[in-house]
Formats: sequence, C-alpha cells, structure tokens
Amino acid sequence: MHKTLNFLALFLLGFGASANSASSERAVLLPTTQARHVLQQCSRETPGPVSGVWMVSPAVIAKLEQDLPKLSKMVSQTCCGKSLSVSGPSAFYRQYVGVSINGHDYVYINAFHDHPIYLHPQDRDRWRSEPEIVCDGGDSFWGVLYDPEARQFSQLSFNGSA
Repeated sequence: MHKTLNFLALFLLGFGASANSASSERAVLLPTTQARHVLQQCSRETPGPVSGVWMVSPAVIAKLEQDLPKLSKMVSQTCCGKSLSVSGPSAFYRQYVGVSINGHDYVYINAFHDHPIYLHPQDRDRWRSEPEIVCDGGDSFWGVLYDPEARQFSQLSFNGSA
C-alpha cells in the first residue's frame, strides 16, 4: 500500500503543473502514517502541537513547488540555525507530509542536502517512504511549514551542528 502511495505521489510530482524531473527526483510525498514521525527530529525545533494529518493533493504540491523559491528570502528565528536562510531550496531532497495544527492544514517539509547514504545499497531509496532523521548536520538539514491557503512558509528551522 505504501509503495503504491509513494509511486502515485512520484508520478503526480513528475507531471504536476510546475514540477520538473529534478523535483520528482528530489521530492516525495510521505504516507500520512509517517507524518508524526517526521516531526520527531533530533536536533531542531519542529512545529506543533499536531492535532491531525491529511493527504496532500497534487494541486497543493504543485503550488508548493512553484512557491519554493520564496523560501530563499526567509530567515530562521530558532535555535541552532538562527539567522540562516536556505540557498537554492530546490537543490535539497524534500519529504512532504500534511499536518494540522490549531485546526489549520499545513505541509511540513523535511529537507536534506545530500542523498542519504546507507551501509546497504538496497536502502538507498528508503528516504522515499521513511522520514529522514539526522542529528546535527547544521544548514544541510532543515524543516519548514508551508501554508497552502496563504502560499507562505513559516517556522524555518535548521539542525544543530556537532
């Protein structure tokens, strides 16, 4: 079931209004069952409290991908990466999940700069179905909320540095 949802998400990302092949290779919609897990980051603040999860539609993903360049203008206000911004957000690998906070639906973006490297080659695409959780790593790892109604980002947060 999860593989089917991920395939469908990748298909929709690849053929969305603003998505291109780079986006489909670097972005994935995680299953709703993973939404709460992706918010259990090791060394950065995450939004909350989450009151529910929702399945992000292809139309919302298309808007998010269109708006992604706006993120470069945002500056983090939280610990560890205070005053940092994301240079070239589309170059990062991105995991999307739908979360509800205070009755409002958002997309949480969990992002990391380099392709995950695991000990076993068969795990290389694990990031497409499971949250990528890394302790430390600094500005190579970040998370942010996207409001699909306002088409704005908020709560940008970077991992701590070792």
